[in-house]
Order: sequence, then structure tokens, then C-alpha cells
Amino acid sequence: MVRAFEFHVIGEIHNADRALMDDMGFLQEAIVSSVVRAGLTIFDVYVHRQVDGLLGIGVIGESHVAVRTWISKGLVTVEVSSCKDPESTWEVYFNLVRFFKGKTGYSLEIRTGMGLLGAIFEEVGVRPTGAISYLAKSS
Repeated sequence: MVRAFEFHVIGEIHNADRALMDDMGFLQEAIVSSVVRAGLTIFDVYVHRQVDGLLGIGVIGESHVAVRTWISKGLVTVEVSSCKDPESTWEVYFNLVRFFKGKTGYSLEIRTGMGLLGAIFEEVGVRPTGAISYLAKSS
């Protein structure tokens, strides 16, 4: 069985607290606490003011966390990448949902290193053709 070596959670937080979304100190603390509570290692956090919100990047021992707030939309977008395991990767995301007092929006998990298309084709016993064949070979 092919095993992933890195896990990515990409998600949205809807109806987030707008005051928190514009607080640079809060965003830094939310990233640090979310990572530590998930059992991951925080190295550094950088927060930058953007148009209509903030961008926070957390460099972690296992990879990174990126958080972008969109104040006018009440939306926070999150990307968490970790080579530890999928559970702690999701935990960082759900911790951030709680910090921003929002609701979980659309989210997905991507696992790196599985040769996704190749693994799917192999699992179902299908040989890809045409453009799909090219994509499967290049992944």
C-alpha cells in the first residue's frame, strides 16, 4: 500500500468574529496555540496586514500553516501542511475554527506522495489513456 509522506488541509472558516480577523497579535497567538495544542512544533510566525484583512504564516517543524482573513466577507482561509499525520493536521485547522469563533466551511485533505492518480488507477485496475495518461505519468 502506498503511504503519504505529507498531509495538507485546506479549508475555510465562515462567520468568523470580524474584530479578531483584524487583530495581528490575536492571529499570531491563534497560529502558535493551534499548532502547539496539536502536538506540532512552532518555529516562527509572520503576520502582515493585507487589503481587507491579515495574512499569517507559521513555520512549523513539520511544514507550515497559512491563514488569510477576509474581513468584509467574514471569511478566513486556512492551509495546514504537516509531515506528521493527518490527525494533527486537521486538529490545527479545527483549533483555528474555535479561535476565530466561526463555523467550519468547505475543507479538504490532500496527501502528498501517493501518486494520487496512479494509485487510484492501480486500485481500480484501470489503465489511463490520453490526457489522463499524461497526468498520471507526470505526477
